[in-house]
Amino acid sequence: MTPAAECPNISGSADLTARGTISDKNGNTWLNCGFPARFTESTTLPKVAGVLYSLPGRVDVGTDQGAASTNNEVTLNIEPGVVVFATTGASYLAVNRGNRINAVGTASQPIIFTSESNVLGNADDQTSQQWGGVVLLGRARITDCIAPAAAAGTVACERDTEGSSGALYGGANDADNSGRMSYVQIRYSGFALTGGSELQGLTPSGVGTGTQLDHIQVHNSSDDGIEAFGGNVHFKHLVLTGNEDDNFDSDVGYRGTVQYVISAQRAGNDIGDGFLETDSNGGTAANNGEDALPRQYVKIANFTYIHRSTTGSNGAACCCAAVRI
Repeated sequence: MTPAAECPNISGSADLTARGTISDKNGNTWLNCGFPARFTESTTLPKVAGVLYSLPGRVDVGTDQGAASTNNEVTLNIEPGVVVFATTGASYLAVNRGNRINAVGTASQPIIFTSESNVLGNADDQTSQQWGGVVLLGRARITDCIAPAAAAGTVACERDTEGSSGALYGGANDADNSGRMSYVQIRYSGFALTGGSELQGLTPSGVGTGTQLDHIQVHNSSDDGIEAFGGNVHFKHLVLTGNEDDNFDSDVGYRGTVQYVISAQRAGNDIGDGFLETDSNGGTAANNGEDALPRQYVKIANFTYIHRSTTGSNGAACCCAAVRI
């Protein structure tokens, strides 16, 4: 592979930045086209020979439109076959409330989000925790509000992304649309933004049923493969492999369905927790207790799970804490 001469032009004032070249062990070299810190207008990332795109840190799609908004400000479109890699551990893509991602690959040309180590050819079967992953921030109902007096499941109830700030989610629109991700791979993610607060491979937070998430693989996240924080988006056709915590985790009032799943723990060193973690709320206040609405309710169908861990809490396929429906 020969690097492209320049980065492609994209719509809007937030341009891509040529950040030199990157080469793998096989002699392939690409031009590294870095994302802006924020996409401020709708744009498309094309598949261009000799180009890889990179996340230089946290990258935002649009600005937060607030819990009560109904508009769509910015859509980030990504063409089939595009590869995006993270240049730092704390790098992640945040699609803010009132904005969308349209990352639709194909079976033969998936869209790949991965680490720099993977591009260089240095990742192996035990590699993980290289970057932050993809975070979708929606306006659907959640519980465990930041504001102590806020009623769960209302526009006053919102939360911030674990380990971050200014990455708010939650609202009252269960039909909210954060876009579409289909035929997407997310590799080697799960970076700890702060102590004890790790991002997953895919983190849909307050995401509604207008969002389409299907044909997604999350591989070797150091935390969960997918963790759904509230909302009620439905998932289909998931492949969750090698993740070090749970493969599918849901909490703070998530109500949705997951269908057609292959889930396998990583071989070696007793790595991985359960197939599922399904939490209700552990607080005592009206907006974070077990009876806060919406109550946690998840249905899984048509799945194959390969369980390898045998010690401690890892010996169980499913962890369900204080669940009431």
